[in-house]
Amino acid sequence: MPEARINAAAGSEGFYAALPPITEFSAITRAESYRELPADWHIAFCDVRNSTAAVAAGKYRNVNSVGAAAITAVINAADGVDIPFSFEGDGAVLCVPPCCLEAARAALAKTQEMARDAFGLDLRIATVPAAEIPAGFSVRVARYRVSEHYQQAVFSGGGIACIDALVKDPATAARYLIEPGSIQPQGSFEGFECRWQDIPSRHGETVSLMVLALHHEPERTAAVYREVIAKVREVYGDEEACHPLAVPQLAMTLDGNLLEDEAAIRTAASGRWQRWRRKMHIRLMVLVGWVLMRFGIRTEATDWSRYKSDLVRNADVRKFSDIYRQILSGTAAQRLALEVWLQQKFRQRQLLYGLHVTDRAHMTCLVFDYAGRHLHFIDGADGGLFLAAKAFKERANQYVSRTGI
Repeated sequence: MPEARINAAAGSEGFYAALPPITEFSAITRAESYRELPADWHIAFCDVRNSTAAVAAGKYRNVNSVGAAAITAVINAADGVDIPFSFEGDGAVLCVPPCCLEAARAALAKTQEMARDAFGLDLRIATVPAAEIPAGFSVRVARYRVSEHYQQAVFSGGGIACIDALVKDPATAARYLIEPGSIQPQGSFEGFECRWQDIPSRHGETVSLMVLALHHEPERTAAVYREVIAKVREVYGDEEACHPLAVPQLAMTLDGNLLEDEAAIRTAASGRWQRWRRKMHIRLMVLVGWVLMRFGIRTEATDWSRYKSDLVRNADVRKFSDIYRQILSGTAAQRLALEVWLQQKFRQRQLLYGLHVTDRAHMTCLVFDYAGRHLHFIDGADGGLFLAAKAFKERANQYVSRTGI
């Protein structure tokens, strides 16, 4: 796409929609894949405070759901404007143009209120103007075509990490945080669904992996990520071989505990009776969905014989937001081989990494159109990316103590 066209859209709501998609994931390592976020846009951020305690208390599903619900609410608030976002496990990052800012802030406030009322979670929410990202850092955005119906946002430039620091630093947080009561909560969680059993690994393990290159020079950083992508492929095979989802493993659930998150989110502040009614409605929809998919029925909504295969293609299993993240299905031997290589690269001060191992994946869904516009956030069960991040931070502390950096 000509640079002039992108520049023409740069200060408008059309910036992200105008980005030419990359079709190979390895292209995330190329500088030319990205365009800088316009200075008049804002970065919306949310994460669960005290998430370590929440996960320890068995609330990881709730933490996961709140992050996905925030994305749902802001997408709905954007009202058709295409915006980039990234699901981070215990929160989310989204970029919004000026025309959507107030609606996005109200949607985040609604999510904060819901998280407190439904799950007892304290959700930190903030928006940061792109123009206020510290010098030397930026938010650069690319658009990766995962499938025919899902194009994933990719971020580089170090700006996302800077924003994380700005909203958590007591010296700067007050400028950006949206405190309870400062804005009228308003928004919709229409499209949020959570109706599937955890997905068992076909090969024994589901691994949540995150990797950060330690070089400051862009060329060397890109080389490290190319090595990581190549090594994962060498050890685990191609995308299909290590994909954490497979059609035979997909099964919907009638378990009330597993349906509770969707019912609570969709009926936030409506009372127990409305939540119970919503849960019964979801169970009915699960039964209807099972019949439609079991017999491959075609309806006005979609061809249900294809829904599960479309779901797998629309899954958010590999991403890049200044840090490489991937959910992998593999054997213990494969994971050990990858760990040996990662540990070697860590000792060589090439990268930091963290991983978490379980036997299944957890899925949270955003369904706006059953015929195609649905996407599925995948994480390792029992802690997934959150516990991988915990291991990552422990390794980062080791690195600092060894190097003094």
